[in-house]
Amino acid sequence: MRWQVILLIVIILVSVGLSKLPFLNFWKTNNETNVTSVASSTSETSVPSKEEKTPVRNWSIPDPATSARAIVVQSLDDDFPFYRYNSDATWPMASLTKLMTAVVVTERGGLSQKVTVSDTAVQTEGTAGDLRGGEMYTVEDLLKIMLMASSNDAAAALEEYIGKDVFLGLVNKKEKEIGMTRTFIYDSSGLDDTNTTTARDMLMLLKYILAKDPDILRWTRLTSLLVQPANSERSHAVPNVDLLATRVDFLGGKTGTSPLAKENLAAIFSFRNRRIAIIILGSPDRVKETSNILEWIEKAYTF
Repeated sequence: MRWQVILLIVIILVSVGLSKLPFLNFWKTNNETNVTSVASSTSETSVPSKEEKTPVRNWSIPDPATSARAIVVQSLDDDFPFYRYNSDATWPMASLTKLMTAVVVTERGGLSQKVTVSDTAVQTEGTAGDLRGGEMYTVEDLLKIMLMASSNDAAAALEEYIGKDVFLGLVNKKEKEIGMTRTFIYDSSGLDDTNTTTARDMLMLLKYILAKDPDILRWTRLTSLLVQPANSERSHAVPNVDLLATRVDFLGGKTGTSPLAKENLAAIFSFRNRRIAIIILGSPDRVKETSNILEWIEKAYTF
């Protein structure tokens, strides 16, 4: 009995040793050889990467009703176009012009430089910003006042500071750089109705600002700002005149209004983990139009 046990142990040891020799592994099939690697590969990729799904249009929901001249609604994260209407139609910019003014002034630098507001600048149409002749502000404060209060006086002061010809040269160069081929600007505020653009061009400007000059958007989200001239003890509060700035989903932008332009908007909103640009030109009510568009997206698309 003892020798049988010893023989069995010897047979087992010899079998194990031979199995480790590669040239004697001929009985193992290719399928068996790959089982471990396949299992390992499967376990490593079993959790799919988290990606936003492309929205799917429900065509039973009609396009949104609008009285605007032009509209563009597009995701800035994946360039998904939710809606476009007359996107290449030319329209007066009004105070949307101030977004371009903010870009060229910001990128010129010297935001801490002091600018004295002239009497001529204060005489520009409108009193928004409550500026007074002889007061001295930093370039950055004038930019904030211009964007928040849509102050034509602040825009004029910045244009004077740079020089009108230099300013328009910078604007023209920036339009070409961004690709805004159908935008024409002749003043810094938008009081000149010959300042014209398209919804498509304004979308390009918003995308540029988001990528290059995001502080501009941050300033437009401020609901109010307390400012004081460097050469005066007079301080005053500057309110944000954009009613949309109170919305929690508002990520920044600008409004523009004139009798000819009606109500314009170029803004970015947070929607379902996306940053959505909404451009509205020539609307009788941009606030209502914006709410209607966001509600329409919710109904017209499956996410």
